[in-house]
Amino acid sequence: MTKSVAAIGLVLICGMASWSKAQSTVSTPIVGFQKTSFAVGTTGLGTGFVKPAVYSGAATSVTANTITLSGANLGNLGPSNGLTAYYAEITSGSMQGFVLDIVSNTSSVLTVDGNLSGILGTTPSITVRPHLKVSDIFAGNSSLADYADTVVVYHSDGTTSSVLRDSSSSTGWVDPNTFAAADLVIYPGQGFLLNSAGSGQVTVSGQVKTTPTVIPLYAGVVNLVTVDNPSNNPSLQTSGLGQNMADYVDTVATFSTDGQFSQTATYLWGGSADGFINPDTFGPVSGVNLPGTGAFLVSVQGDTTWKASSPVNP
Repeated sequence: MTKSVAAIGLVLICGMASWSKAQSTVSTPIVGFQKTSFAVGTTGLGTGFVKPAVYSGAATSVTANTITLSGANLGNLGPSNGLTAYYAEITSGSMQGFVLDIVSNTSSVLTVDGNLSGILGTTPSITVRPHLKVSDIFAGNSSLADYADTVVVYHSDGTTSSVLRDSSSSTGWVDPNTFAAADLVIYPGQGFLLNSAGSGQVTVSGQVKTTPTVIPLYAGVVNLVTVDNPSNNPSLQTSGLGQNMADYVDTVATFSTDGQFSQTATYLWGGSADGFINPDTFGPVSGVNLPGTGAFLVSVQGDTTWKASSPVNP
């Protein structure tokens, strides 16, 4: 949900290999950048990109919370400075698209925060990436105001975390209470809020994800999400968002991009036959597109997930 897109570039880089210590397959990732303008006030944003993989390959075995990788030679992927540093994404099988934080590892075994009991006995493909953080998204940005602008993220337990801009900090951000250098993880498919004292522009770059992303949706909390699509605003009706939603209960809300972040529309899931409908008239809606790298709100009555398609493999 952005005010305007000044530029977008997607470049096919052939033969690019991983930059990590890990052994990985040679790939041809799509890399690019996007410049997005924001207004004075509050803007809901997404990222649209991910960091390069440090490992891509097959799992040789899976337990409830560990993954053993084939041919891996991993360095330390555990938490750093109080934040999860890396995640494992399952890229094949029944849990394709699930993202799991790495809590510790050996050279070839990952211990993850999540339940893998549903894929015991299988050997899915796995990709390991560094998390994208607020410091990455706003690196080099000069249009933010020190000790005025903040970024806020919402968590699954209903709490929020925020960081305050301080360009002299090692991360570019500080804890608003202690003023110590701080940072925040932005997960694939997670939206966030930028509160800014002035208008400006942010340039985000990285790789375009070529696999679907499973985005968790939790009951009774703020699910601020994004389709992370830097090149398109996909249709609400064909997004797959309603697949696991409760009929005539769960909703999607969109917001303005003028800095007010005021709710502009609400769409009710009317079931697979009708798709998303107008909650007042119960008539089907058409011509509604989700913001490609903007944030919108999904409200659900029970914990569920949304499997969002890749921008390049819809």
